[in-house]
Amino acid sequence: MAPSNSMGGAPFPRRLQSGEILNRKCGPPHIPMSWEDELNSFVNLKKVTLGGLVGVAVALSAGAVQAQEDFPTRPVSIVLPFGTGGVSDIAARLLSEKLEETFGQRFLVENVPGANGLTATQQVLQAGNDGYTLLNMGNSATIRRTLAPNDQPSQIDDFEPVTPVAEFGLVVVTGPDSGYETLEDLVAAAKENPNTINIGSVAAGSTQNLTALLFSSVAEIEASVIPYNSSPELMGAVARGEVDIAFEIVAGAMSAIDNEQVRLLATTMADGSRVFPGTPTVEDAGVTPFDVSSWNSYVAPNGVPAEIVAELNAEIQRIIQDPEVQEEMLSFGLEPFIGGPEAVDERIEADVAKWRAVIEDAGLPIQQ
Repeated sequence: MAPSNSMGGAPFPRRLQSGEILNRKCGPPHIPMSWEDELNSFVNLKKVTLGGLVGVAVALSAGAVQAQEDFPTRPVSIVLPFGTGGVSDIAARLLSEKLEETFGQRFLVENVPGANGLTATQQVLQAGNDGYTLLNMGNSATIRRTLAPNDQPSQIDDFEPVTPVAEFGLVVVTGPDSGYETLEDLVAAAKENPNTINIGSVAAGSTQNLTALLFSSVAEIEASVIPYNSSPELMGAVARGEVDIAFEIVAGAMSAIDNEQVRLLATTMADGSRVFPGTPTVEDAGVTPFDVSSWNSYVAPNGVPAEIVAELNAEIQRIIQDPEVQEEMLSFGLEPFIGGPEAVDERIEADVAKWRAVIEDAGLPIQQ
């Protein structure tokens, strides 16, 4: 008999023995399992549980892959760390229109100037690494690597390349009445009469400014490099003869060249300029080695999905290699920058080394 309740109530229920299963709704109690049966039952339960978890994991993984395959499912932002109207802005707006045609989603160009690019950089970093917010990064980042080594966040360290976009060659121009028919003429005059040549550029520490300093060093001449506040001011100074020559981005000098306010002497890319085909290069003047251009790319915060990088890179590269797009780019002084993400890494490494040497040789102040 079952033991009685000491309070006089119903007997206590019999305590279940190890392995015994109670089933009050469906038939008689089961016969207690042997330890071998208990072990097999436990193993089978674990298999079912693990199988279910694996199934859930596979489903979640498939969903993530599908989300990446469907990229983009909402608008994508291309953030530029400067105002409208520059060469990178022109390139971004040209590309955004073509990307919208391909993907069926908006590609928004956002101009976020301020704090030497740090405002835009911080905004993109905070947006996350899902590939829906890209940062325009270019030659200025390789210069600031030396001029402002403590910049935080860093466009180089905290981001990874998605695709190169465009190169912006530079030109060497002189005044219409300067008397220098070729760049060789100017180099010869500078060597014959040291410290008599003035070279114009835009703002100290800019690509144009460092290119002028590099030219003086490679050509082994002693000249004064004079920075101006803007491209129009620089072109005006050249036209008036205030400086003997000037280095300027193609886009910033095109109008003055076309209007014959200045004369084109040379281009700075070693392979020549597609914007001004047939124009001698700086190297043609015997100043070697000399291969300089500015450039831009699109980068995303570290950890952006590789599938999205591959998709964006492939499409942007397809667009900039289209003959009609290239013709439009060239009309604005832009040349397509062909390559994968690794081309951006290679360019960063080369230009950081190049500009560091120029900056240190010139003794330019470093921001601490």
